[in-house]
Amino acid sequence: MSDRSRELLWIEGTSAGCRQQALDLLADHRPETVGWIGTTAGDDGETGPGEVRAVPAGQGRSLLGRTLDAGVIDAHAGFDPDDLGALAGAIRGGGHCLLLSPPAGDWPTNPDPALTLLLSEGVRPAPAGSAFIARLIRHLAASPVVRRQTADDDMRTLPRPTGDARMGTAPVEPTAAQRQVIEAIIDMMRIDGAATLLITADRGRGKSAALGLAVRAHGDGRSIRLTAPSRSAAATALASAGSTPPVFLAPEDVRPDPSLLLIDEAAALPLPLVARLIEENPRCVMTGTVHGYEGSGRGLIVRLAETLATRPRAFRHMKLSRPIRWAPDDPLEVLIDRLLLLDTDPRPHGRVAAPTVERVMAADLADREEDLADAFGLLVAGHYQTRPRDLRQLLDDPSMRIWLARDGGAVIGILAARVEGGLEPALSRHIHAGRRRPAGHLIAQSLTFHAGIIDAATREGMRIQRIAVHPDCRRAGIGRALVEAAREDAMDNGLDWLGTSFGMTAEVLDFWLACGFRPARVGNRRDARSGTHAVILMQALNERGDELLAQARQRLAVHLPDQLAHGLRDLTPEMAARLQSGLPAPCDPAAVDRADLEAFAFGHRPLLDSHGALARWAAHGTGAFSGADRALLDAAVDRPHDATTMARMAGLSGRREAIARLRQLLAQSLRTDDE
Repeated sequence: MSDRSRELLWIEGTSAGCRQQALDLLADHRPETVGWIGTTAGDDGETGPGEVRAVPAGQGRSLLGRTLDAGVIDAHAGFDPDDLGALAGAIRGGGHCLLLSPPAGDWPTNPDPALTLLLSEGVRPAPAGSAFIARLIRHLAASPVVRRQTADDDMRTLPRPTGDARMGTAPVEPTAAQRQVIEAIIDMMRIDGAATLLITADRGRGKSAALGLAVRAHGDGRSIRLTAPSRSAAATALASAGSTPPVFLAPEDVRPDPSLLLIDEAAALPLPLVARLIEENPRCVMTGTVHGYEGSGRGLIVRLAETLATRPRAFRHMKLSRPIRWAPDDPLEVLIDRLLLLDTDPRPHGRVAAPTVERVMAADLADREEDLADAFGLLVAGHYQTRPRDLRQLLDDPSMRIWLARDGGAVIGILAARVEGGLEPALSRHIHAGRRRPAGHLIAQSLTFHAGIIDAATREGMRIQRIAVHPDCRRAGIGRALVEAAREDAMDNGLDWLGTSFGMTAEVLDFWLACGFRPARVGNRRDARSGTHAVILMQALNERGDELLAQARQRLAVHLPDQLAHGLRDLTPEMAARLQSGLPAPCDPAAVDRADLEAFAFGHRPLLDSHGALARWAAHGTGAFSGADRALLDAAVDRPHDATTMARMAGLSGRREAIARLRQLLAQSLRTDDE
């Protein structure tokens, strides 16, 4: 191991004992060079050694862009795998990562606040043990690069890393690979036409530093713009740029301009936002982490590269492979990759011969490391939002059910589904009114709250959360076989429905329609990350499921024409036709409208979910309204997606006041009608 290699120190014991041990070990470190995640030594639980401010468990992404000499993750406060990835990725060569935990024998069964956030809010029982933590302990205990001790052991103060303290932020001399990137960026500054440069790499390869070094080589960054998920995430690029750094702008503040735009960690931004930035700014340079913990993953980079390659402009994709923040043979990077399965690209697979599908228990999958890596690798490649915390949910969520497709022993497909719904009628009524929104019940609560079916959440079903098939094995019936296995299991367990929810694209929608699923609800707004509208599709499995799906389809038949004129007004005719195909003939909407109006007036239902009913009511029963109230109502009918304009036309202070007044007017009218 070189002197730039990093180390993981695992300290077991009580919460107070481990924290004090960590404070003692890091006594010689400057506070600004230490990252600390979780509860710390301060009585208020917010401060670490010296003046270090601790990051709460689950918010490790706030460390992006920093370069640290050491980092502490306190698992007594809960263990989010994303935190470990973010912290380790910020520690420079020669540094130390400290993991504080209960004794190994107690850790898997301890209550974990981080896990509670990933699962439904106490509706279902917590797991008796954690398969993810048990696997983590096995790897830590077996790794020769992990130094393990108890909180009571005597240890010397940890030394600070030697060498250039700017390592990973502004190296004295760029590497050969960085020089090629810098030259490509400078070329971008000189050209007049539209061009896009995408730079991808794993963590710590110097892609952000290369942006700043290119600005420094240019000599004046005042004509160059830089954006990133946050200013702290752009710290490396800014620190590398020299005395005249580029102008930093928040992503939402970037306006169309011919000057060069640098987008650091583009894959951590919503895809629609990145697409808009590229479209409006002819010269763009972007960086993205391929195997990351930012919630983007390799899948988004692949999609982004495919999208850019089809644009009518010059496009170049460059990669950096050699790390500069730590040694090439760094043992901590190898360990973190193994623990979090960050580097799990699907292995090549030949022609499908004899595929089989099996259901596996999470604990068994956690014990079969090769299967787990292959299965999670398929999810990473197929779903750009997959992140390490999804690995923990996959293994520890007691409602999760997992199926694997195999061919010749190799994992070529995975389906993960979770049981939801089956809630008490009183809770379902609270969901319908918008007073409760239990996590982990996406379809159940959406049909209850947004579609307006008051008892939908009482029906129990299974939501297919993720499905992925090896790229070499698609079009061979693997996906359908996985879905059929889930359907049979749901029927055997007496569930009412099988469903799924996803960002709607023609290819994905056609797959689910071919599997016998039918649209039950379409979201009015585009997903912030995928840029698509969410759609819920379902299959009924018994009479209760038939009744629920029939209600959902009838409501969709009433709601969809209005949605296509407003919330879904930018949907293509082809996509609209797919949704409308096979819908029942719209019934007299009076009963549906009345329920929609009451849910909006007396509950918290969004305006777009009740807009059709409001428009029909406004056309027939609002003669008593005048002045500002009439203007508000007219604006709500004409521009329901623009509450700010509604408020201005009615002389109100803002969106919240406009919606509140609209609810009040409708409630008064409904009460009058009932008298």
